[in-house]
Amino acid sequence: MFDSQGSIVNHFTATGIVFNSKKQVLMIYHNKLHTWLPPGGHVEENELPDDAVLREIFEETGIRAKILPNREELRITDGRCRVLERPFIVLLEDIEGNGRHNHIDMVYVCTTQDEEFKPQKSEVSDIGWFTVEQVDKLKTYDNVKQAIAKAVDYYEYSPAISSIQT
Repeated sequence: MFDSQGSIVNHFTATGIVFNSKKQVLMIYHNKLHTWLPPGGHVEENELPDDAVLREIFEETGIRAKILPNREELRITDGRCRVLERPFIVLLEDIEGNGRHNHIDMVYVCTTQDEEFKPQKSEVSDIGWFTVEQVDKLKTYDNVKQAIAKAVDYYEYSPAISSIQT
């Protein structure tokens, strides 16, 4: 995808690696891309990325998730500034393989107590909870498998996880 001058086009996106209480990962089968992915999508104009990821997760799956806290704590008192949730990882994804259309993907680790989903049929043809071993066998991109494997370690050793799940 090029702009009117044929320049590089970059889009900001947000993805959620969502864990349930059984440490399984939420994955969707994306209709357009014909592959399994964690839920996510484009950050809309004037939308914050940490809001976008939660919106996309809900729109695509019906799951209400929470971001696993990963932000720096600052003592900001003037009310004109706040700290946003920090992504677990930020990826630059070359969508068309030619470097001209990129997604700057802010990937968040999320949790949910919801187990039942309502897939958005226009974008999602299948959905499920998978162990990391099952994700490794799904048809998906290598960067997805690697990010999920790292997110499992982060999730299991995060001090914030006990406060979210109680």
